[in-house]
Amino acid sequence: MAKLMRKMAILAKAETVRGTDAAPTGAANAILVSEVTLTPIEGDVVQRDNVRPYFGSRGSVLVTQYSKIAFSVEIAGVAAAGDVPAYAALMRGCAISVNTAPGVSTTFTPATDALESLTIYGNVDGTVYKMTDAHGNVKATINAKGIPKWQFEFTGLFVPAEDAPLPVADYSKFMDPLGVNKANTTLMLDGLGVAANAFSFDAGNTVIKRDLMTVDAVDITARVSTGSVTFENTSVATKDWIGMARASQRVNLALKHGQGANNVVEFLSSHAQIGKPTFNDVDGVQMITVPLEFVPTGAGNDEWSIVVR
Repeated sequence: MAKLMRKMAILAKAETVRGTDAAPTGAANAILVSEVTLTPIEGDVVQRDNVRPYFGSRGSVLVTQYSKIAFSVEIAGVAAAGDVPAYAALMRGCAISVNTAPGVSTTFTPATDALESLTIYGNVDGTVYKMTDAHGNVKATINAKGIPKWQFEFTGLFVPAEDAPLPVADYSKFMDPLGVNKANTTLMLDGLGVAANAFSFDAGNTVIKRDLMTVDAVDITARVSTGSVTFENTSVATKDWIGMARASQRVNLALKHGQGANNVVEFLSSHAQIGKPTFNDVDGVQMITVPLEFVPTGAGNDEWSIVVR
């Protein structure tokens, strides 16, 4: 019988012991996803090059083995302030700290030390593909007239596939997303409220699969976080974006998506360095795209934060 891609469940749980299966369950660890790309086995292939008295392939050897998975998760807040977002485990696997103020909010900030790993299960219609020691990167896309989404990509240690029933998945902690529009979304750049139609963010983690004698692991070895904002261009008197780029100026950025007391996500940075702008035409209106690089202070791990409430 054919395996149906729409019958899929993704589970993810932080590991207590790195590389040891954390046994995620559908009741506690199901992730509501879209746009899934599952690569159960990936690795480096070395071609054999033996000399023979005839043409033809000499075969090859798969010298490293690992798994990859990528998917999107809708950006949304929580039902009550201080609740932990249902996708928090994914952030933990992307070198991001999760700090919750009870009854107030949860804040995600970048991390460098004591990085956490995940166990991820992808069950496709009764076949489960597992990975342990999973580490990844996260991006965000928040575009006008769209649903904002996180895009996650994880690399983990290979585990042989198994036949297993689909879990009963509980998605009740995932809030319905809000559309990106005037009613729900505001963006301030250097203190100016801009008429934006696109915002992007890339945590910029360098994820490496390491294979040495006695070493089989996935590590995050660096981070350079970047982003961009596209908005209606302003007069030079209002903001000299080109001059700011020439000066490599660092400014405040504050994006708020959501309304009311809950179901709110805010992206904040006081260290967004302005890059070289470009221009384009949208509906006959001149738009400017300003690339951003999020630069930490000497304290480190403070180049951006994401607040959820």
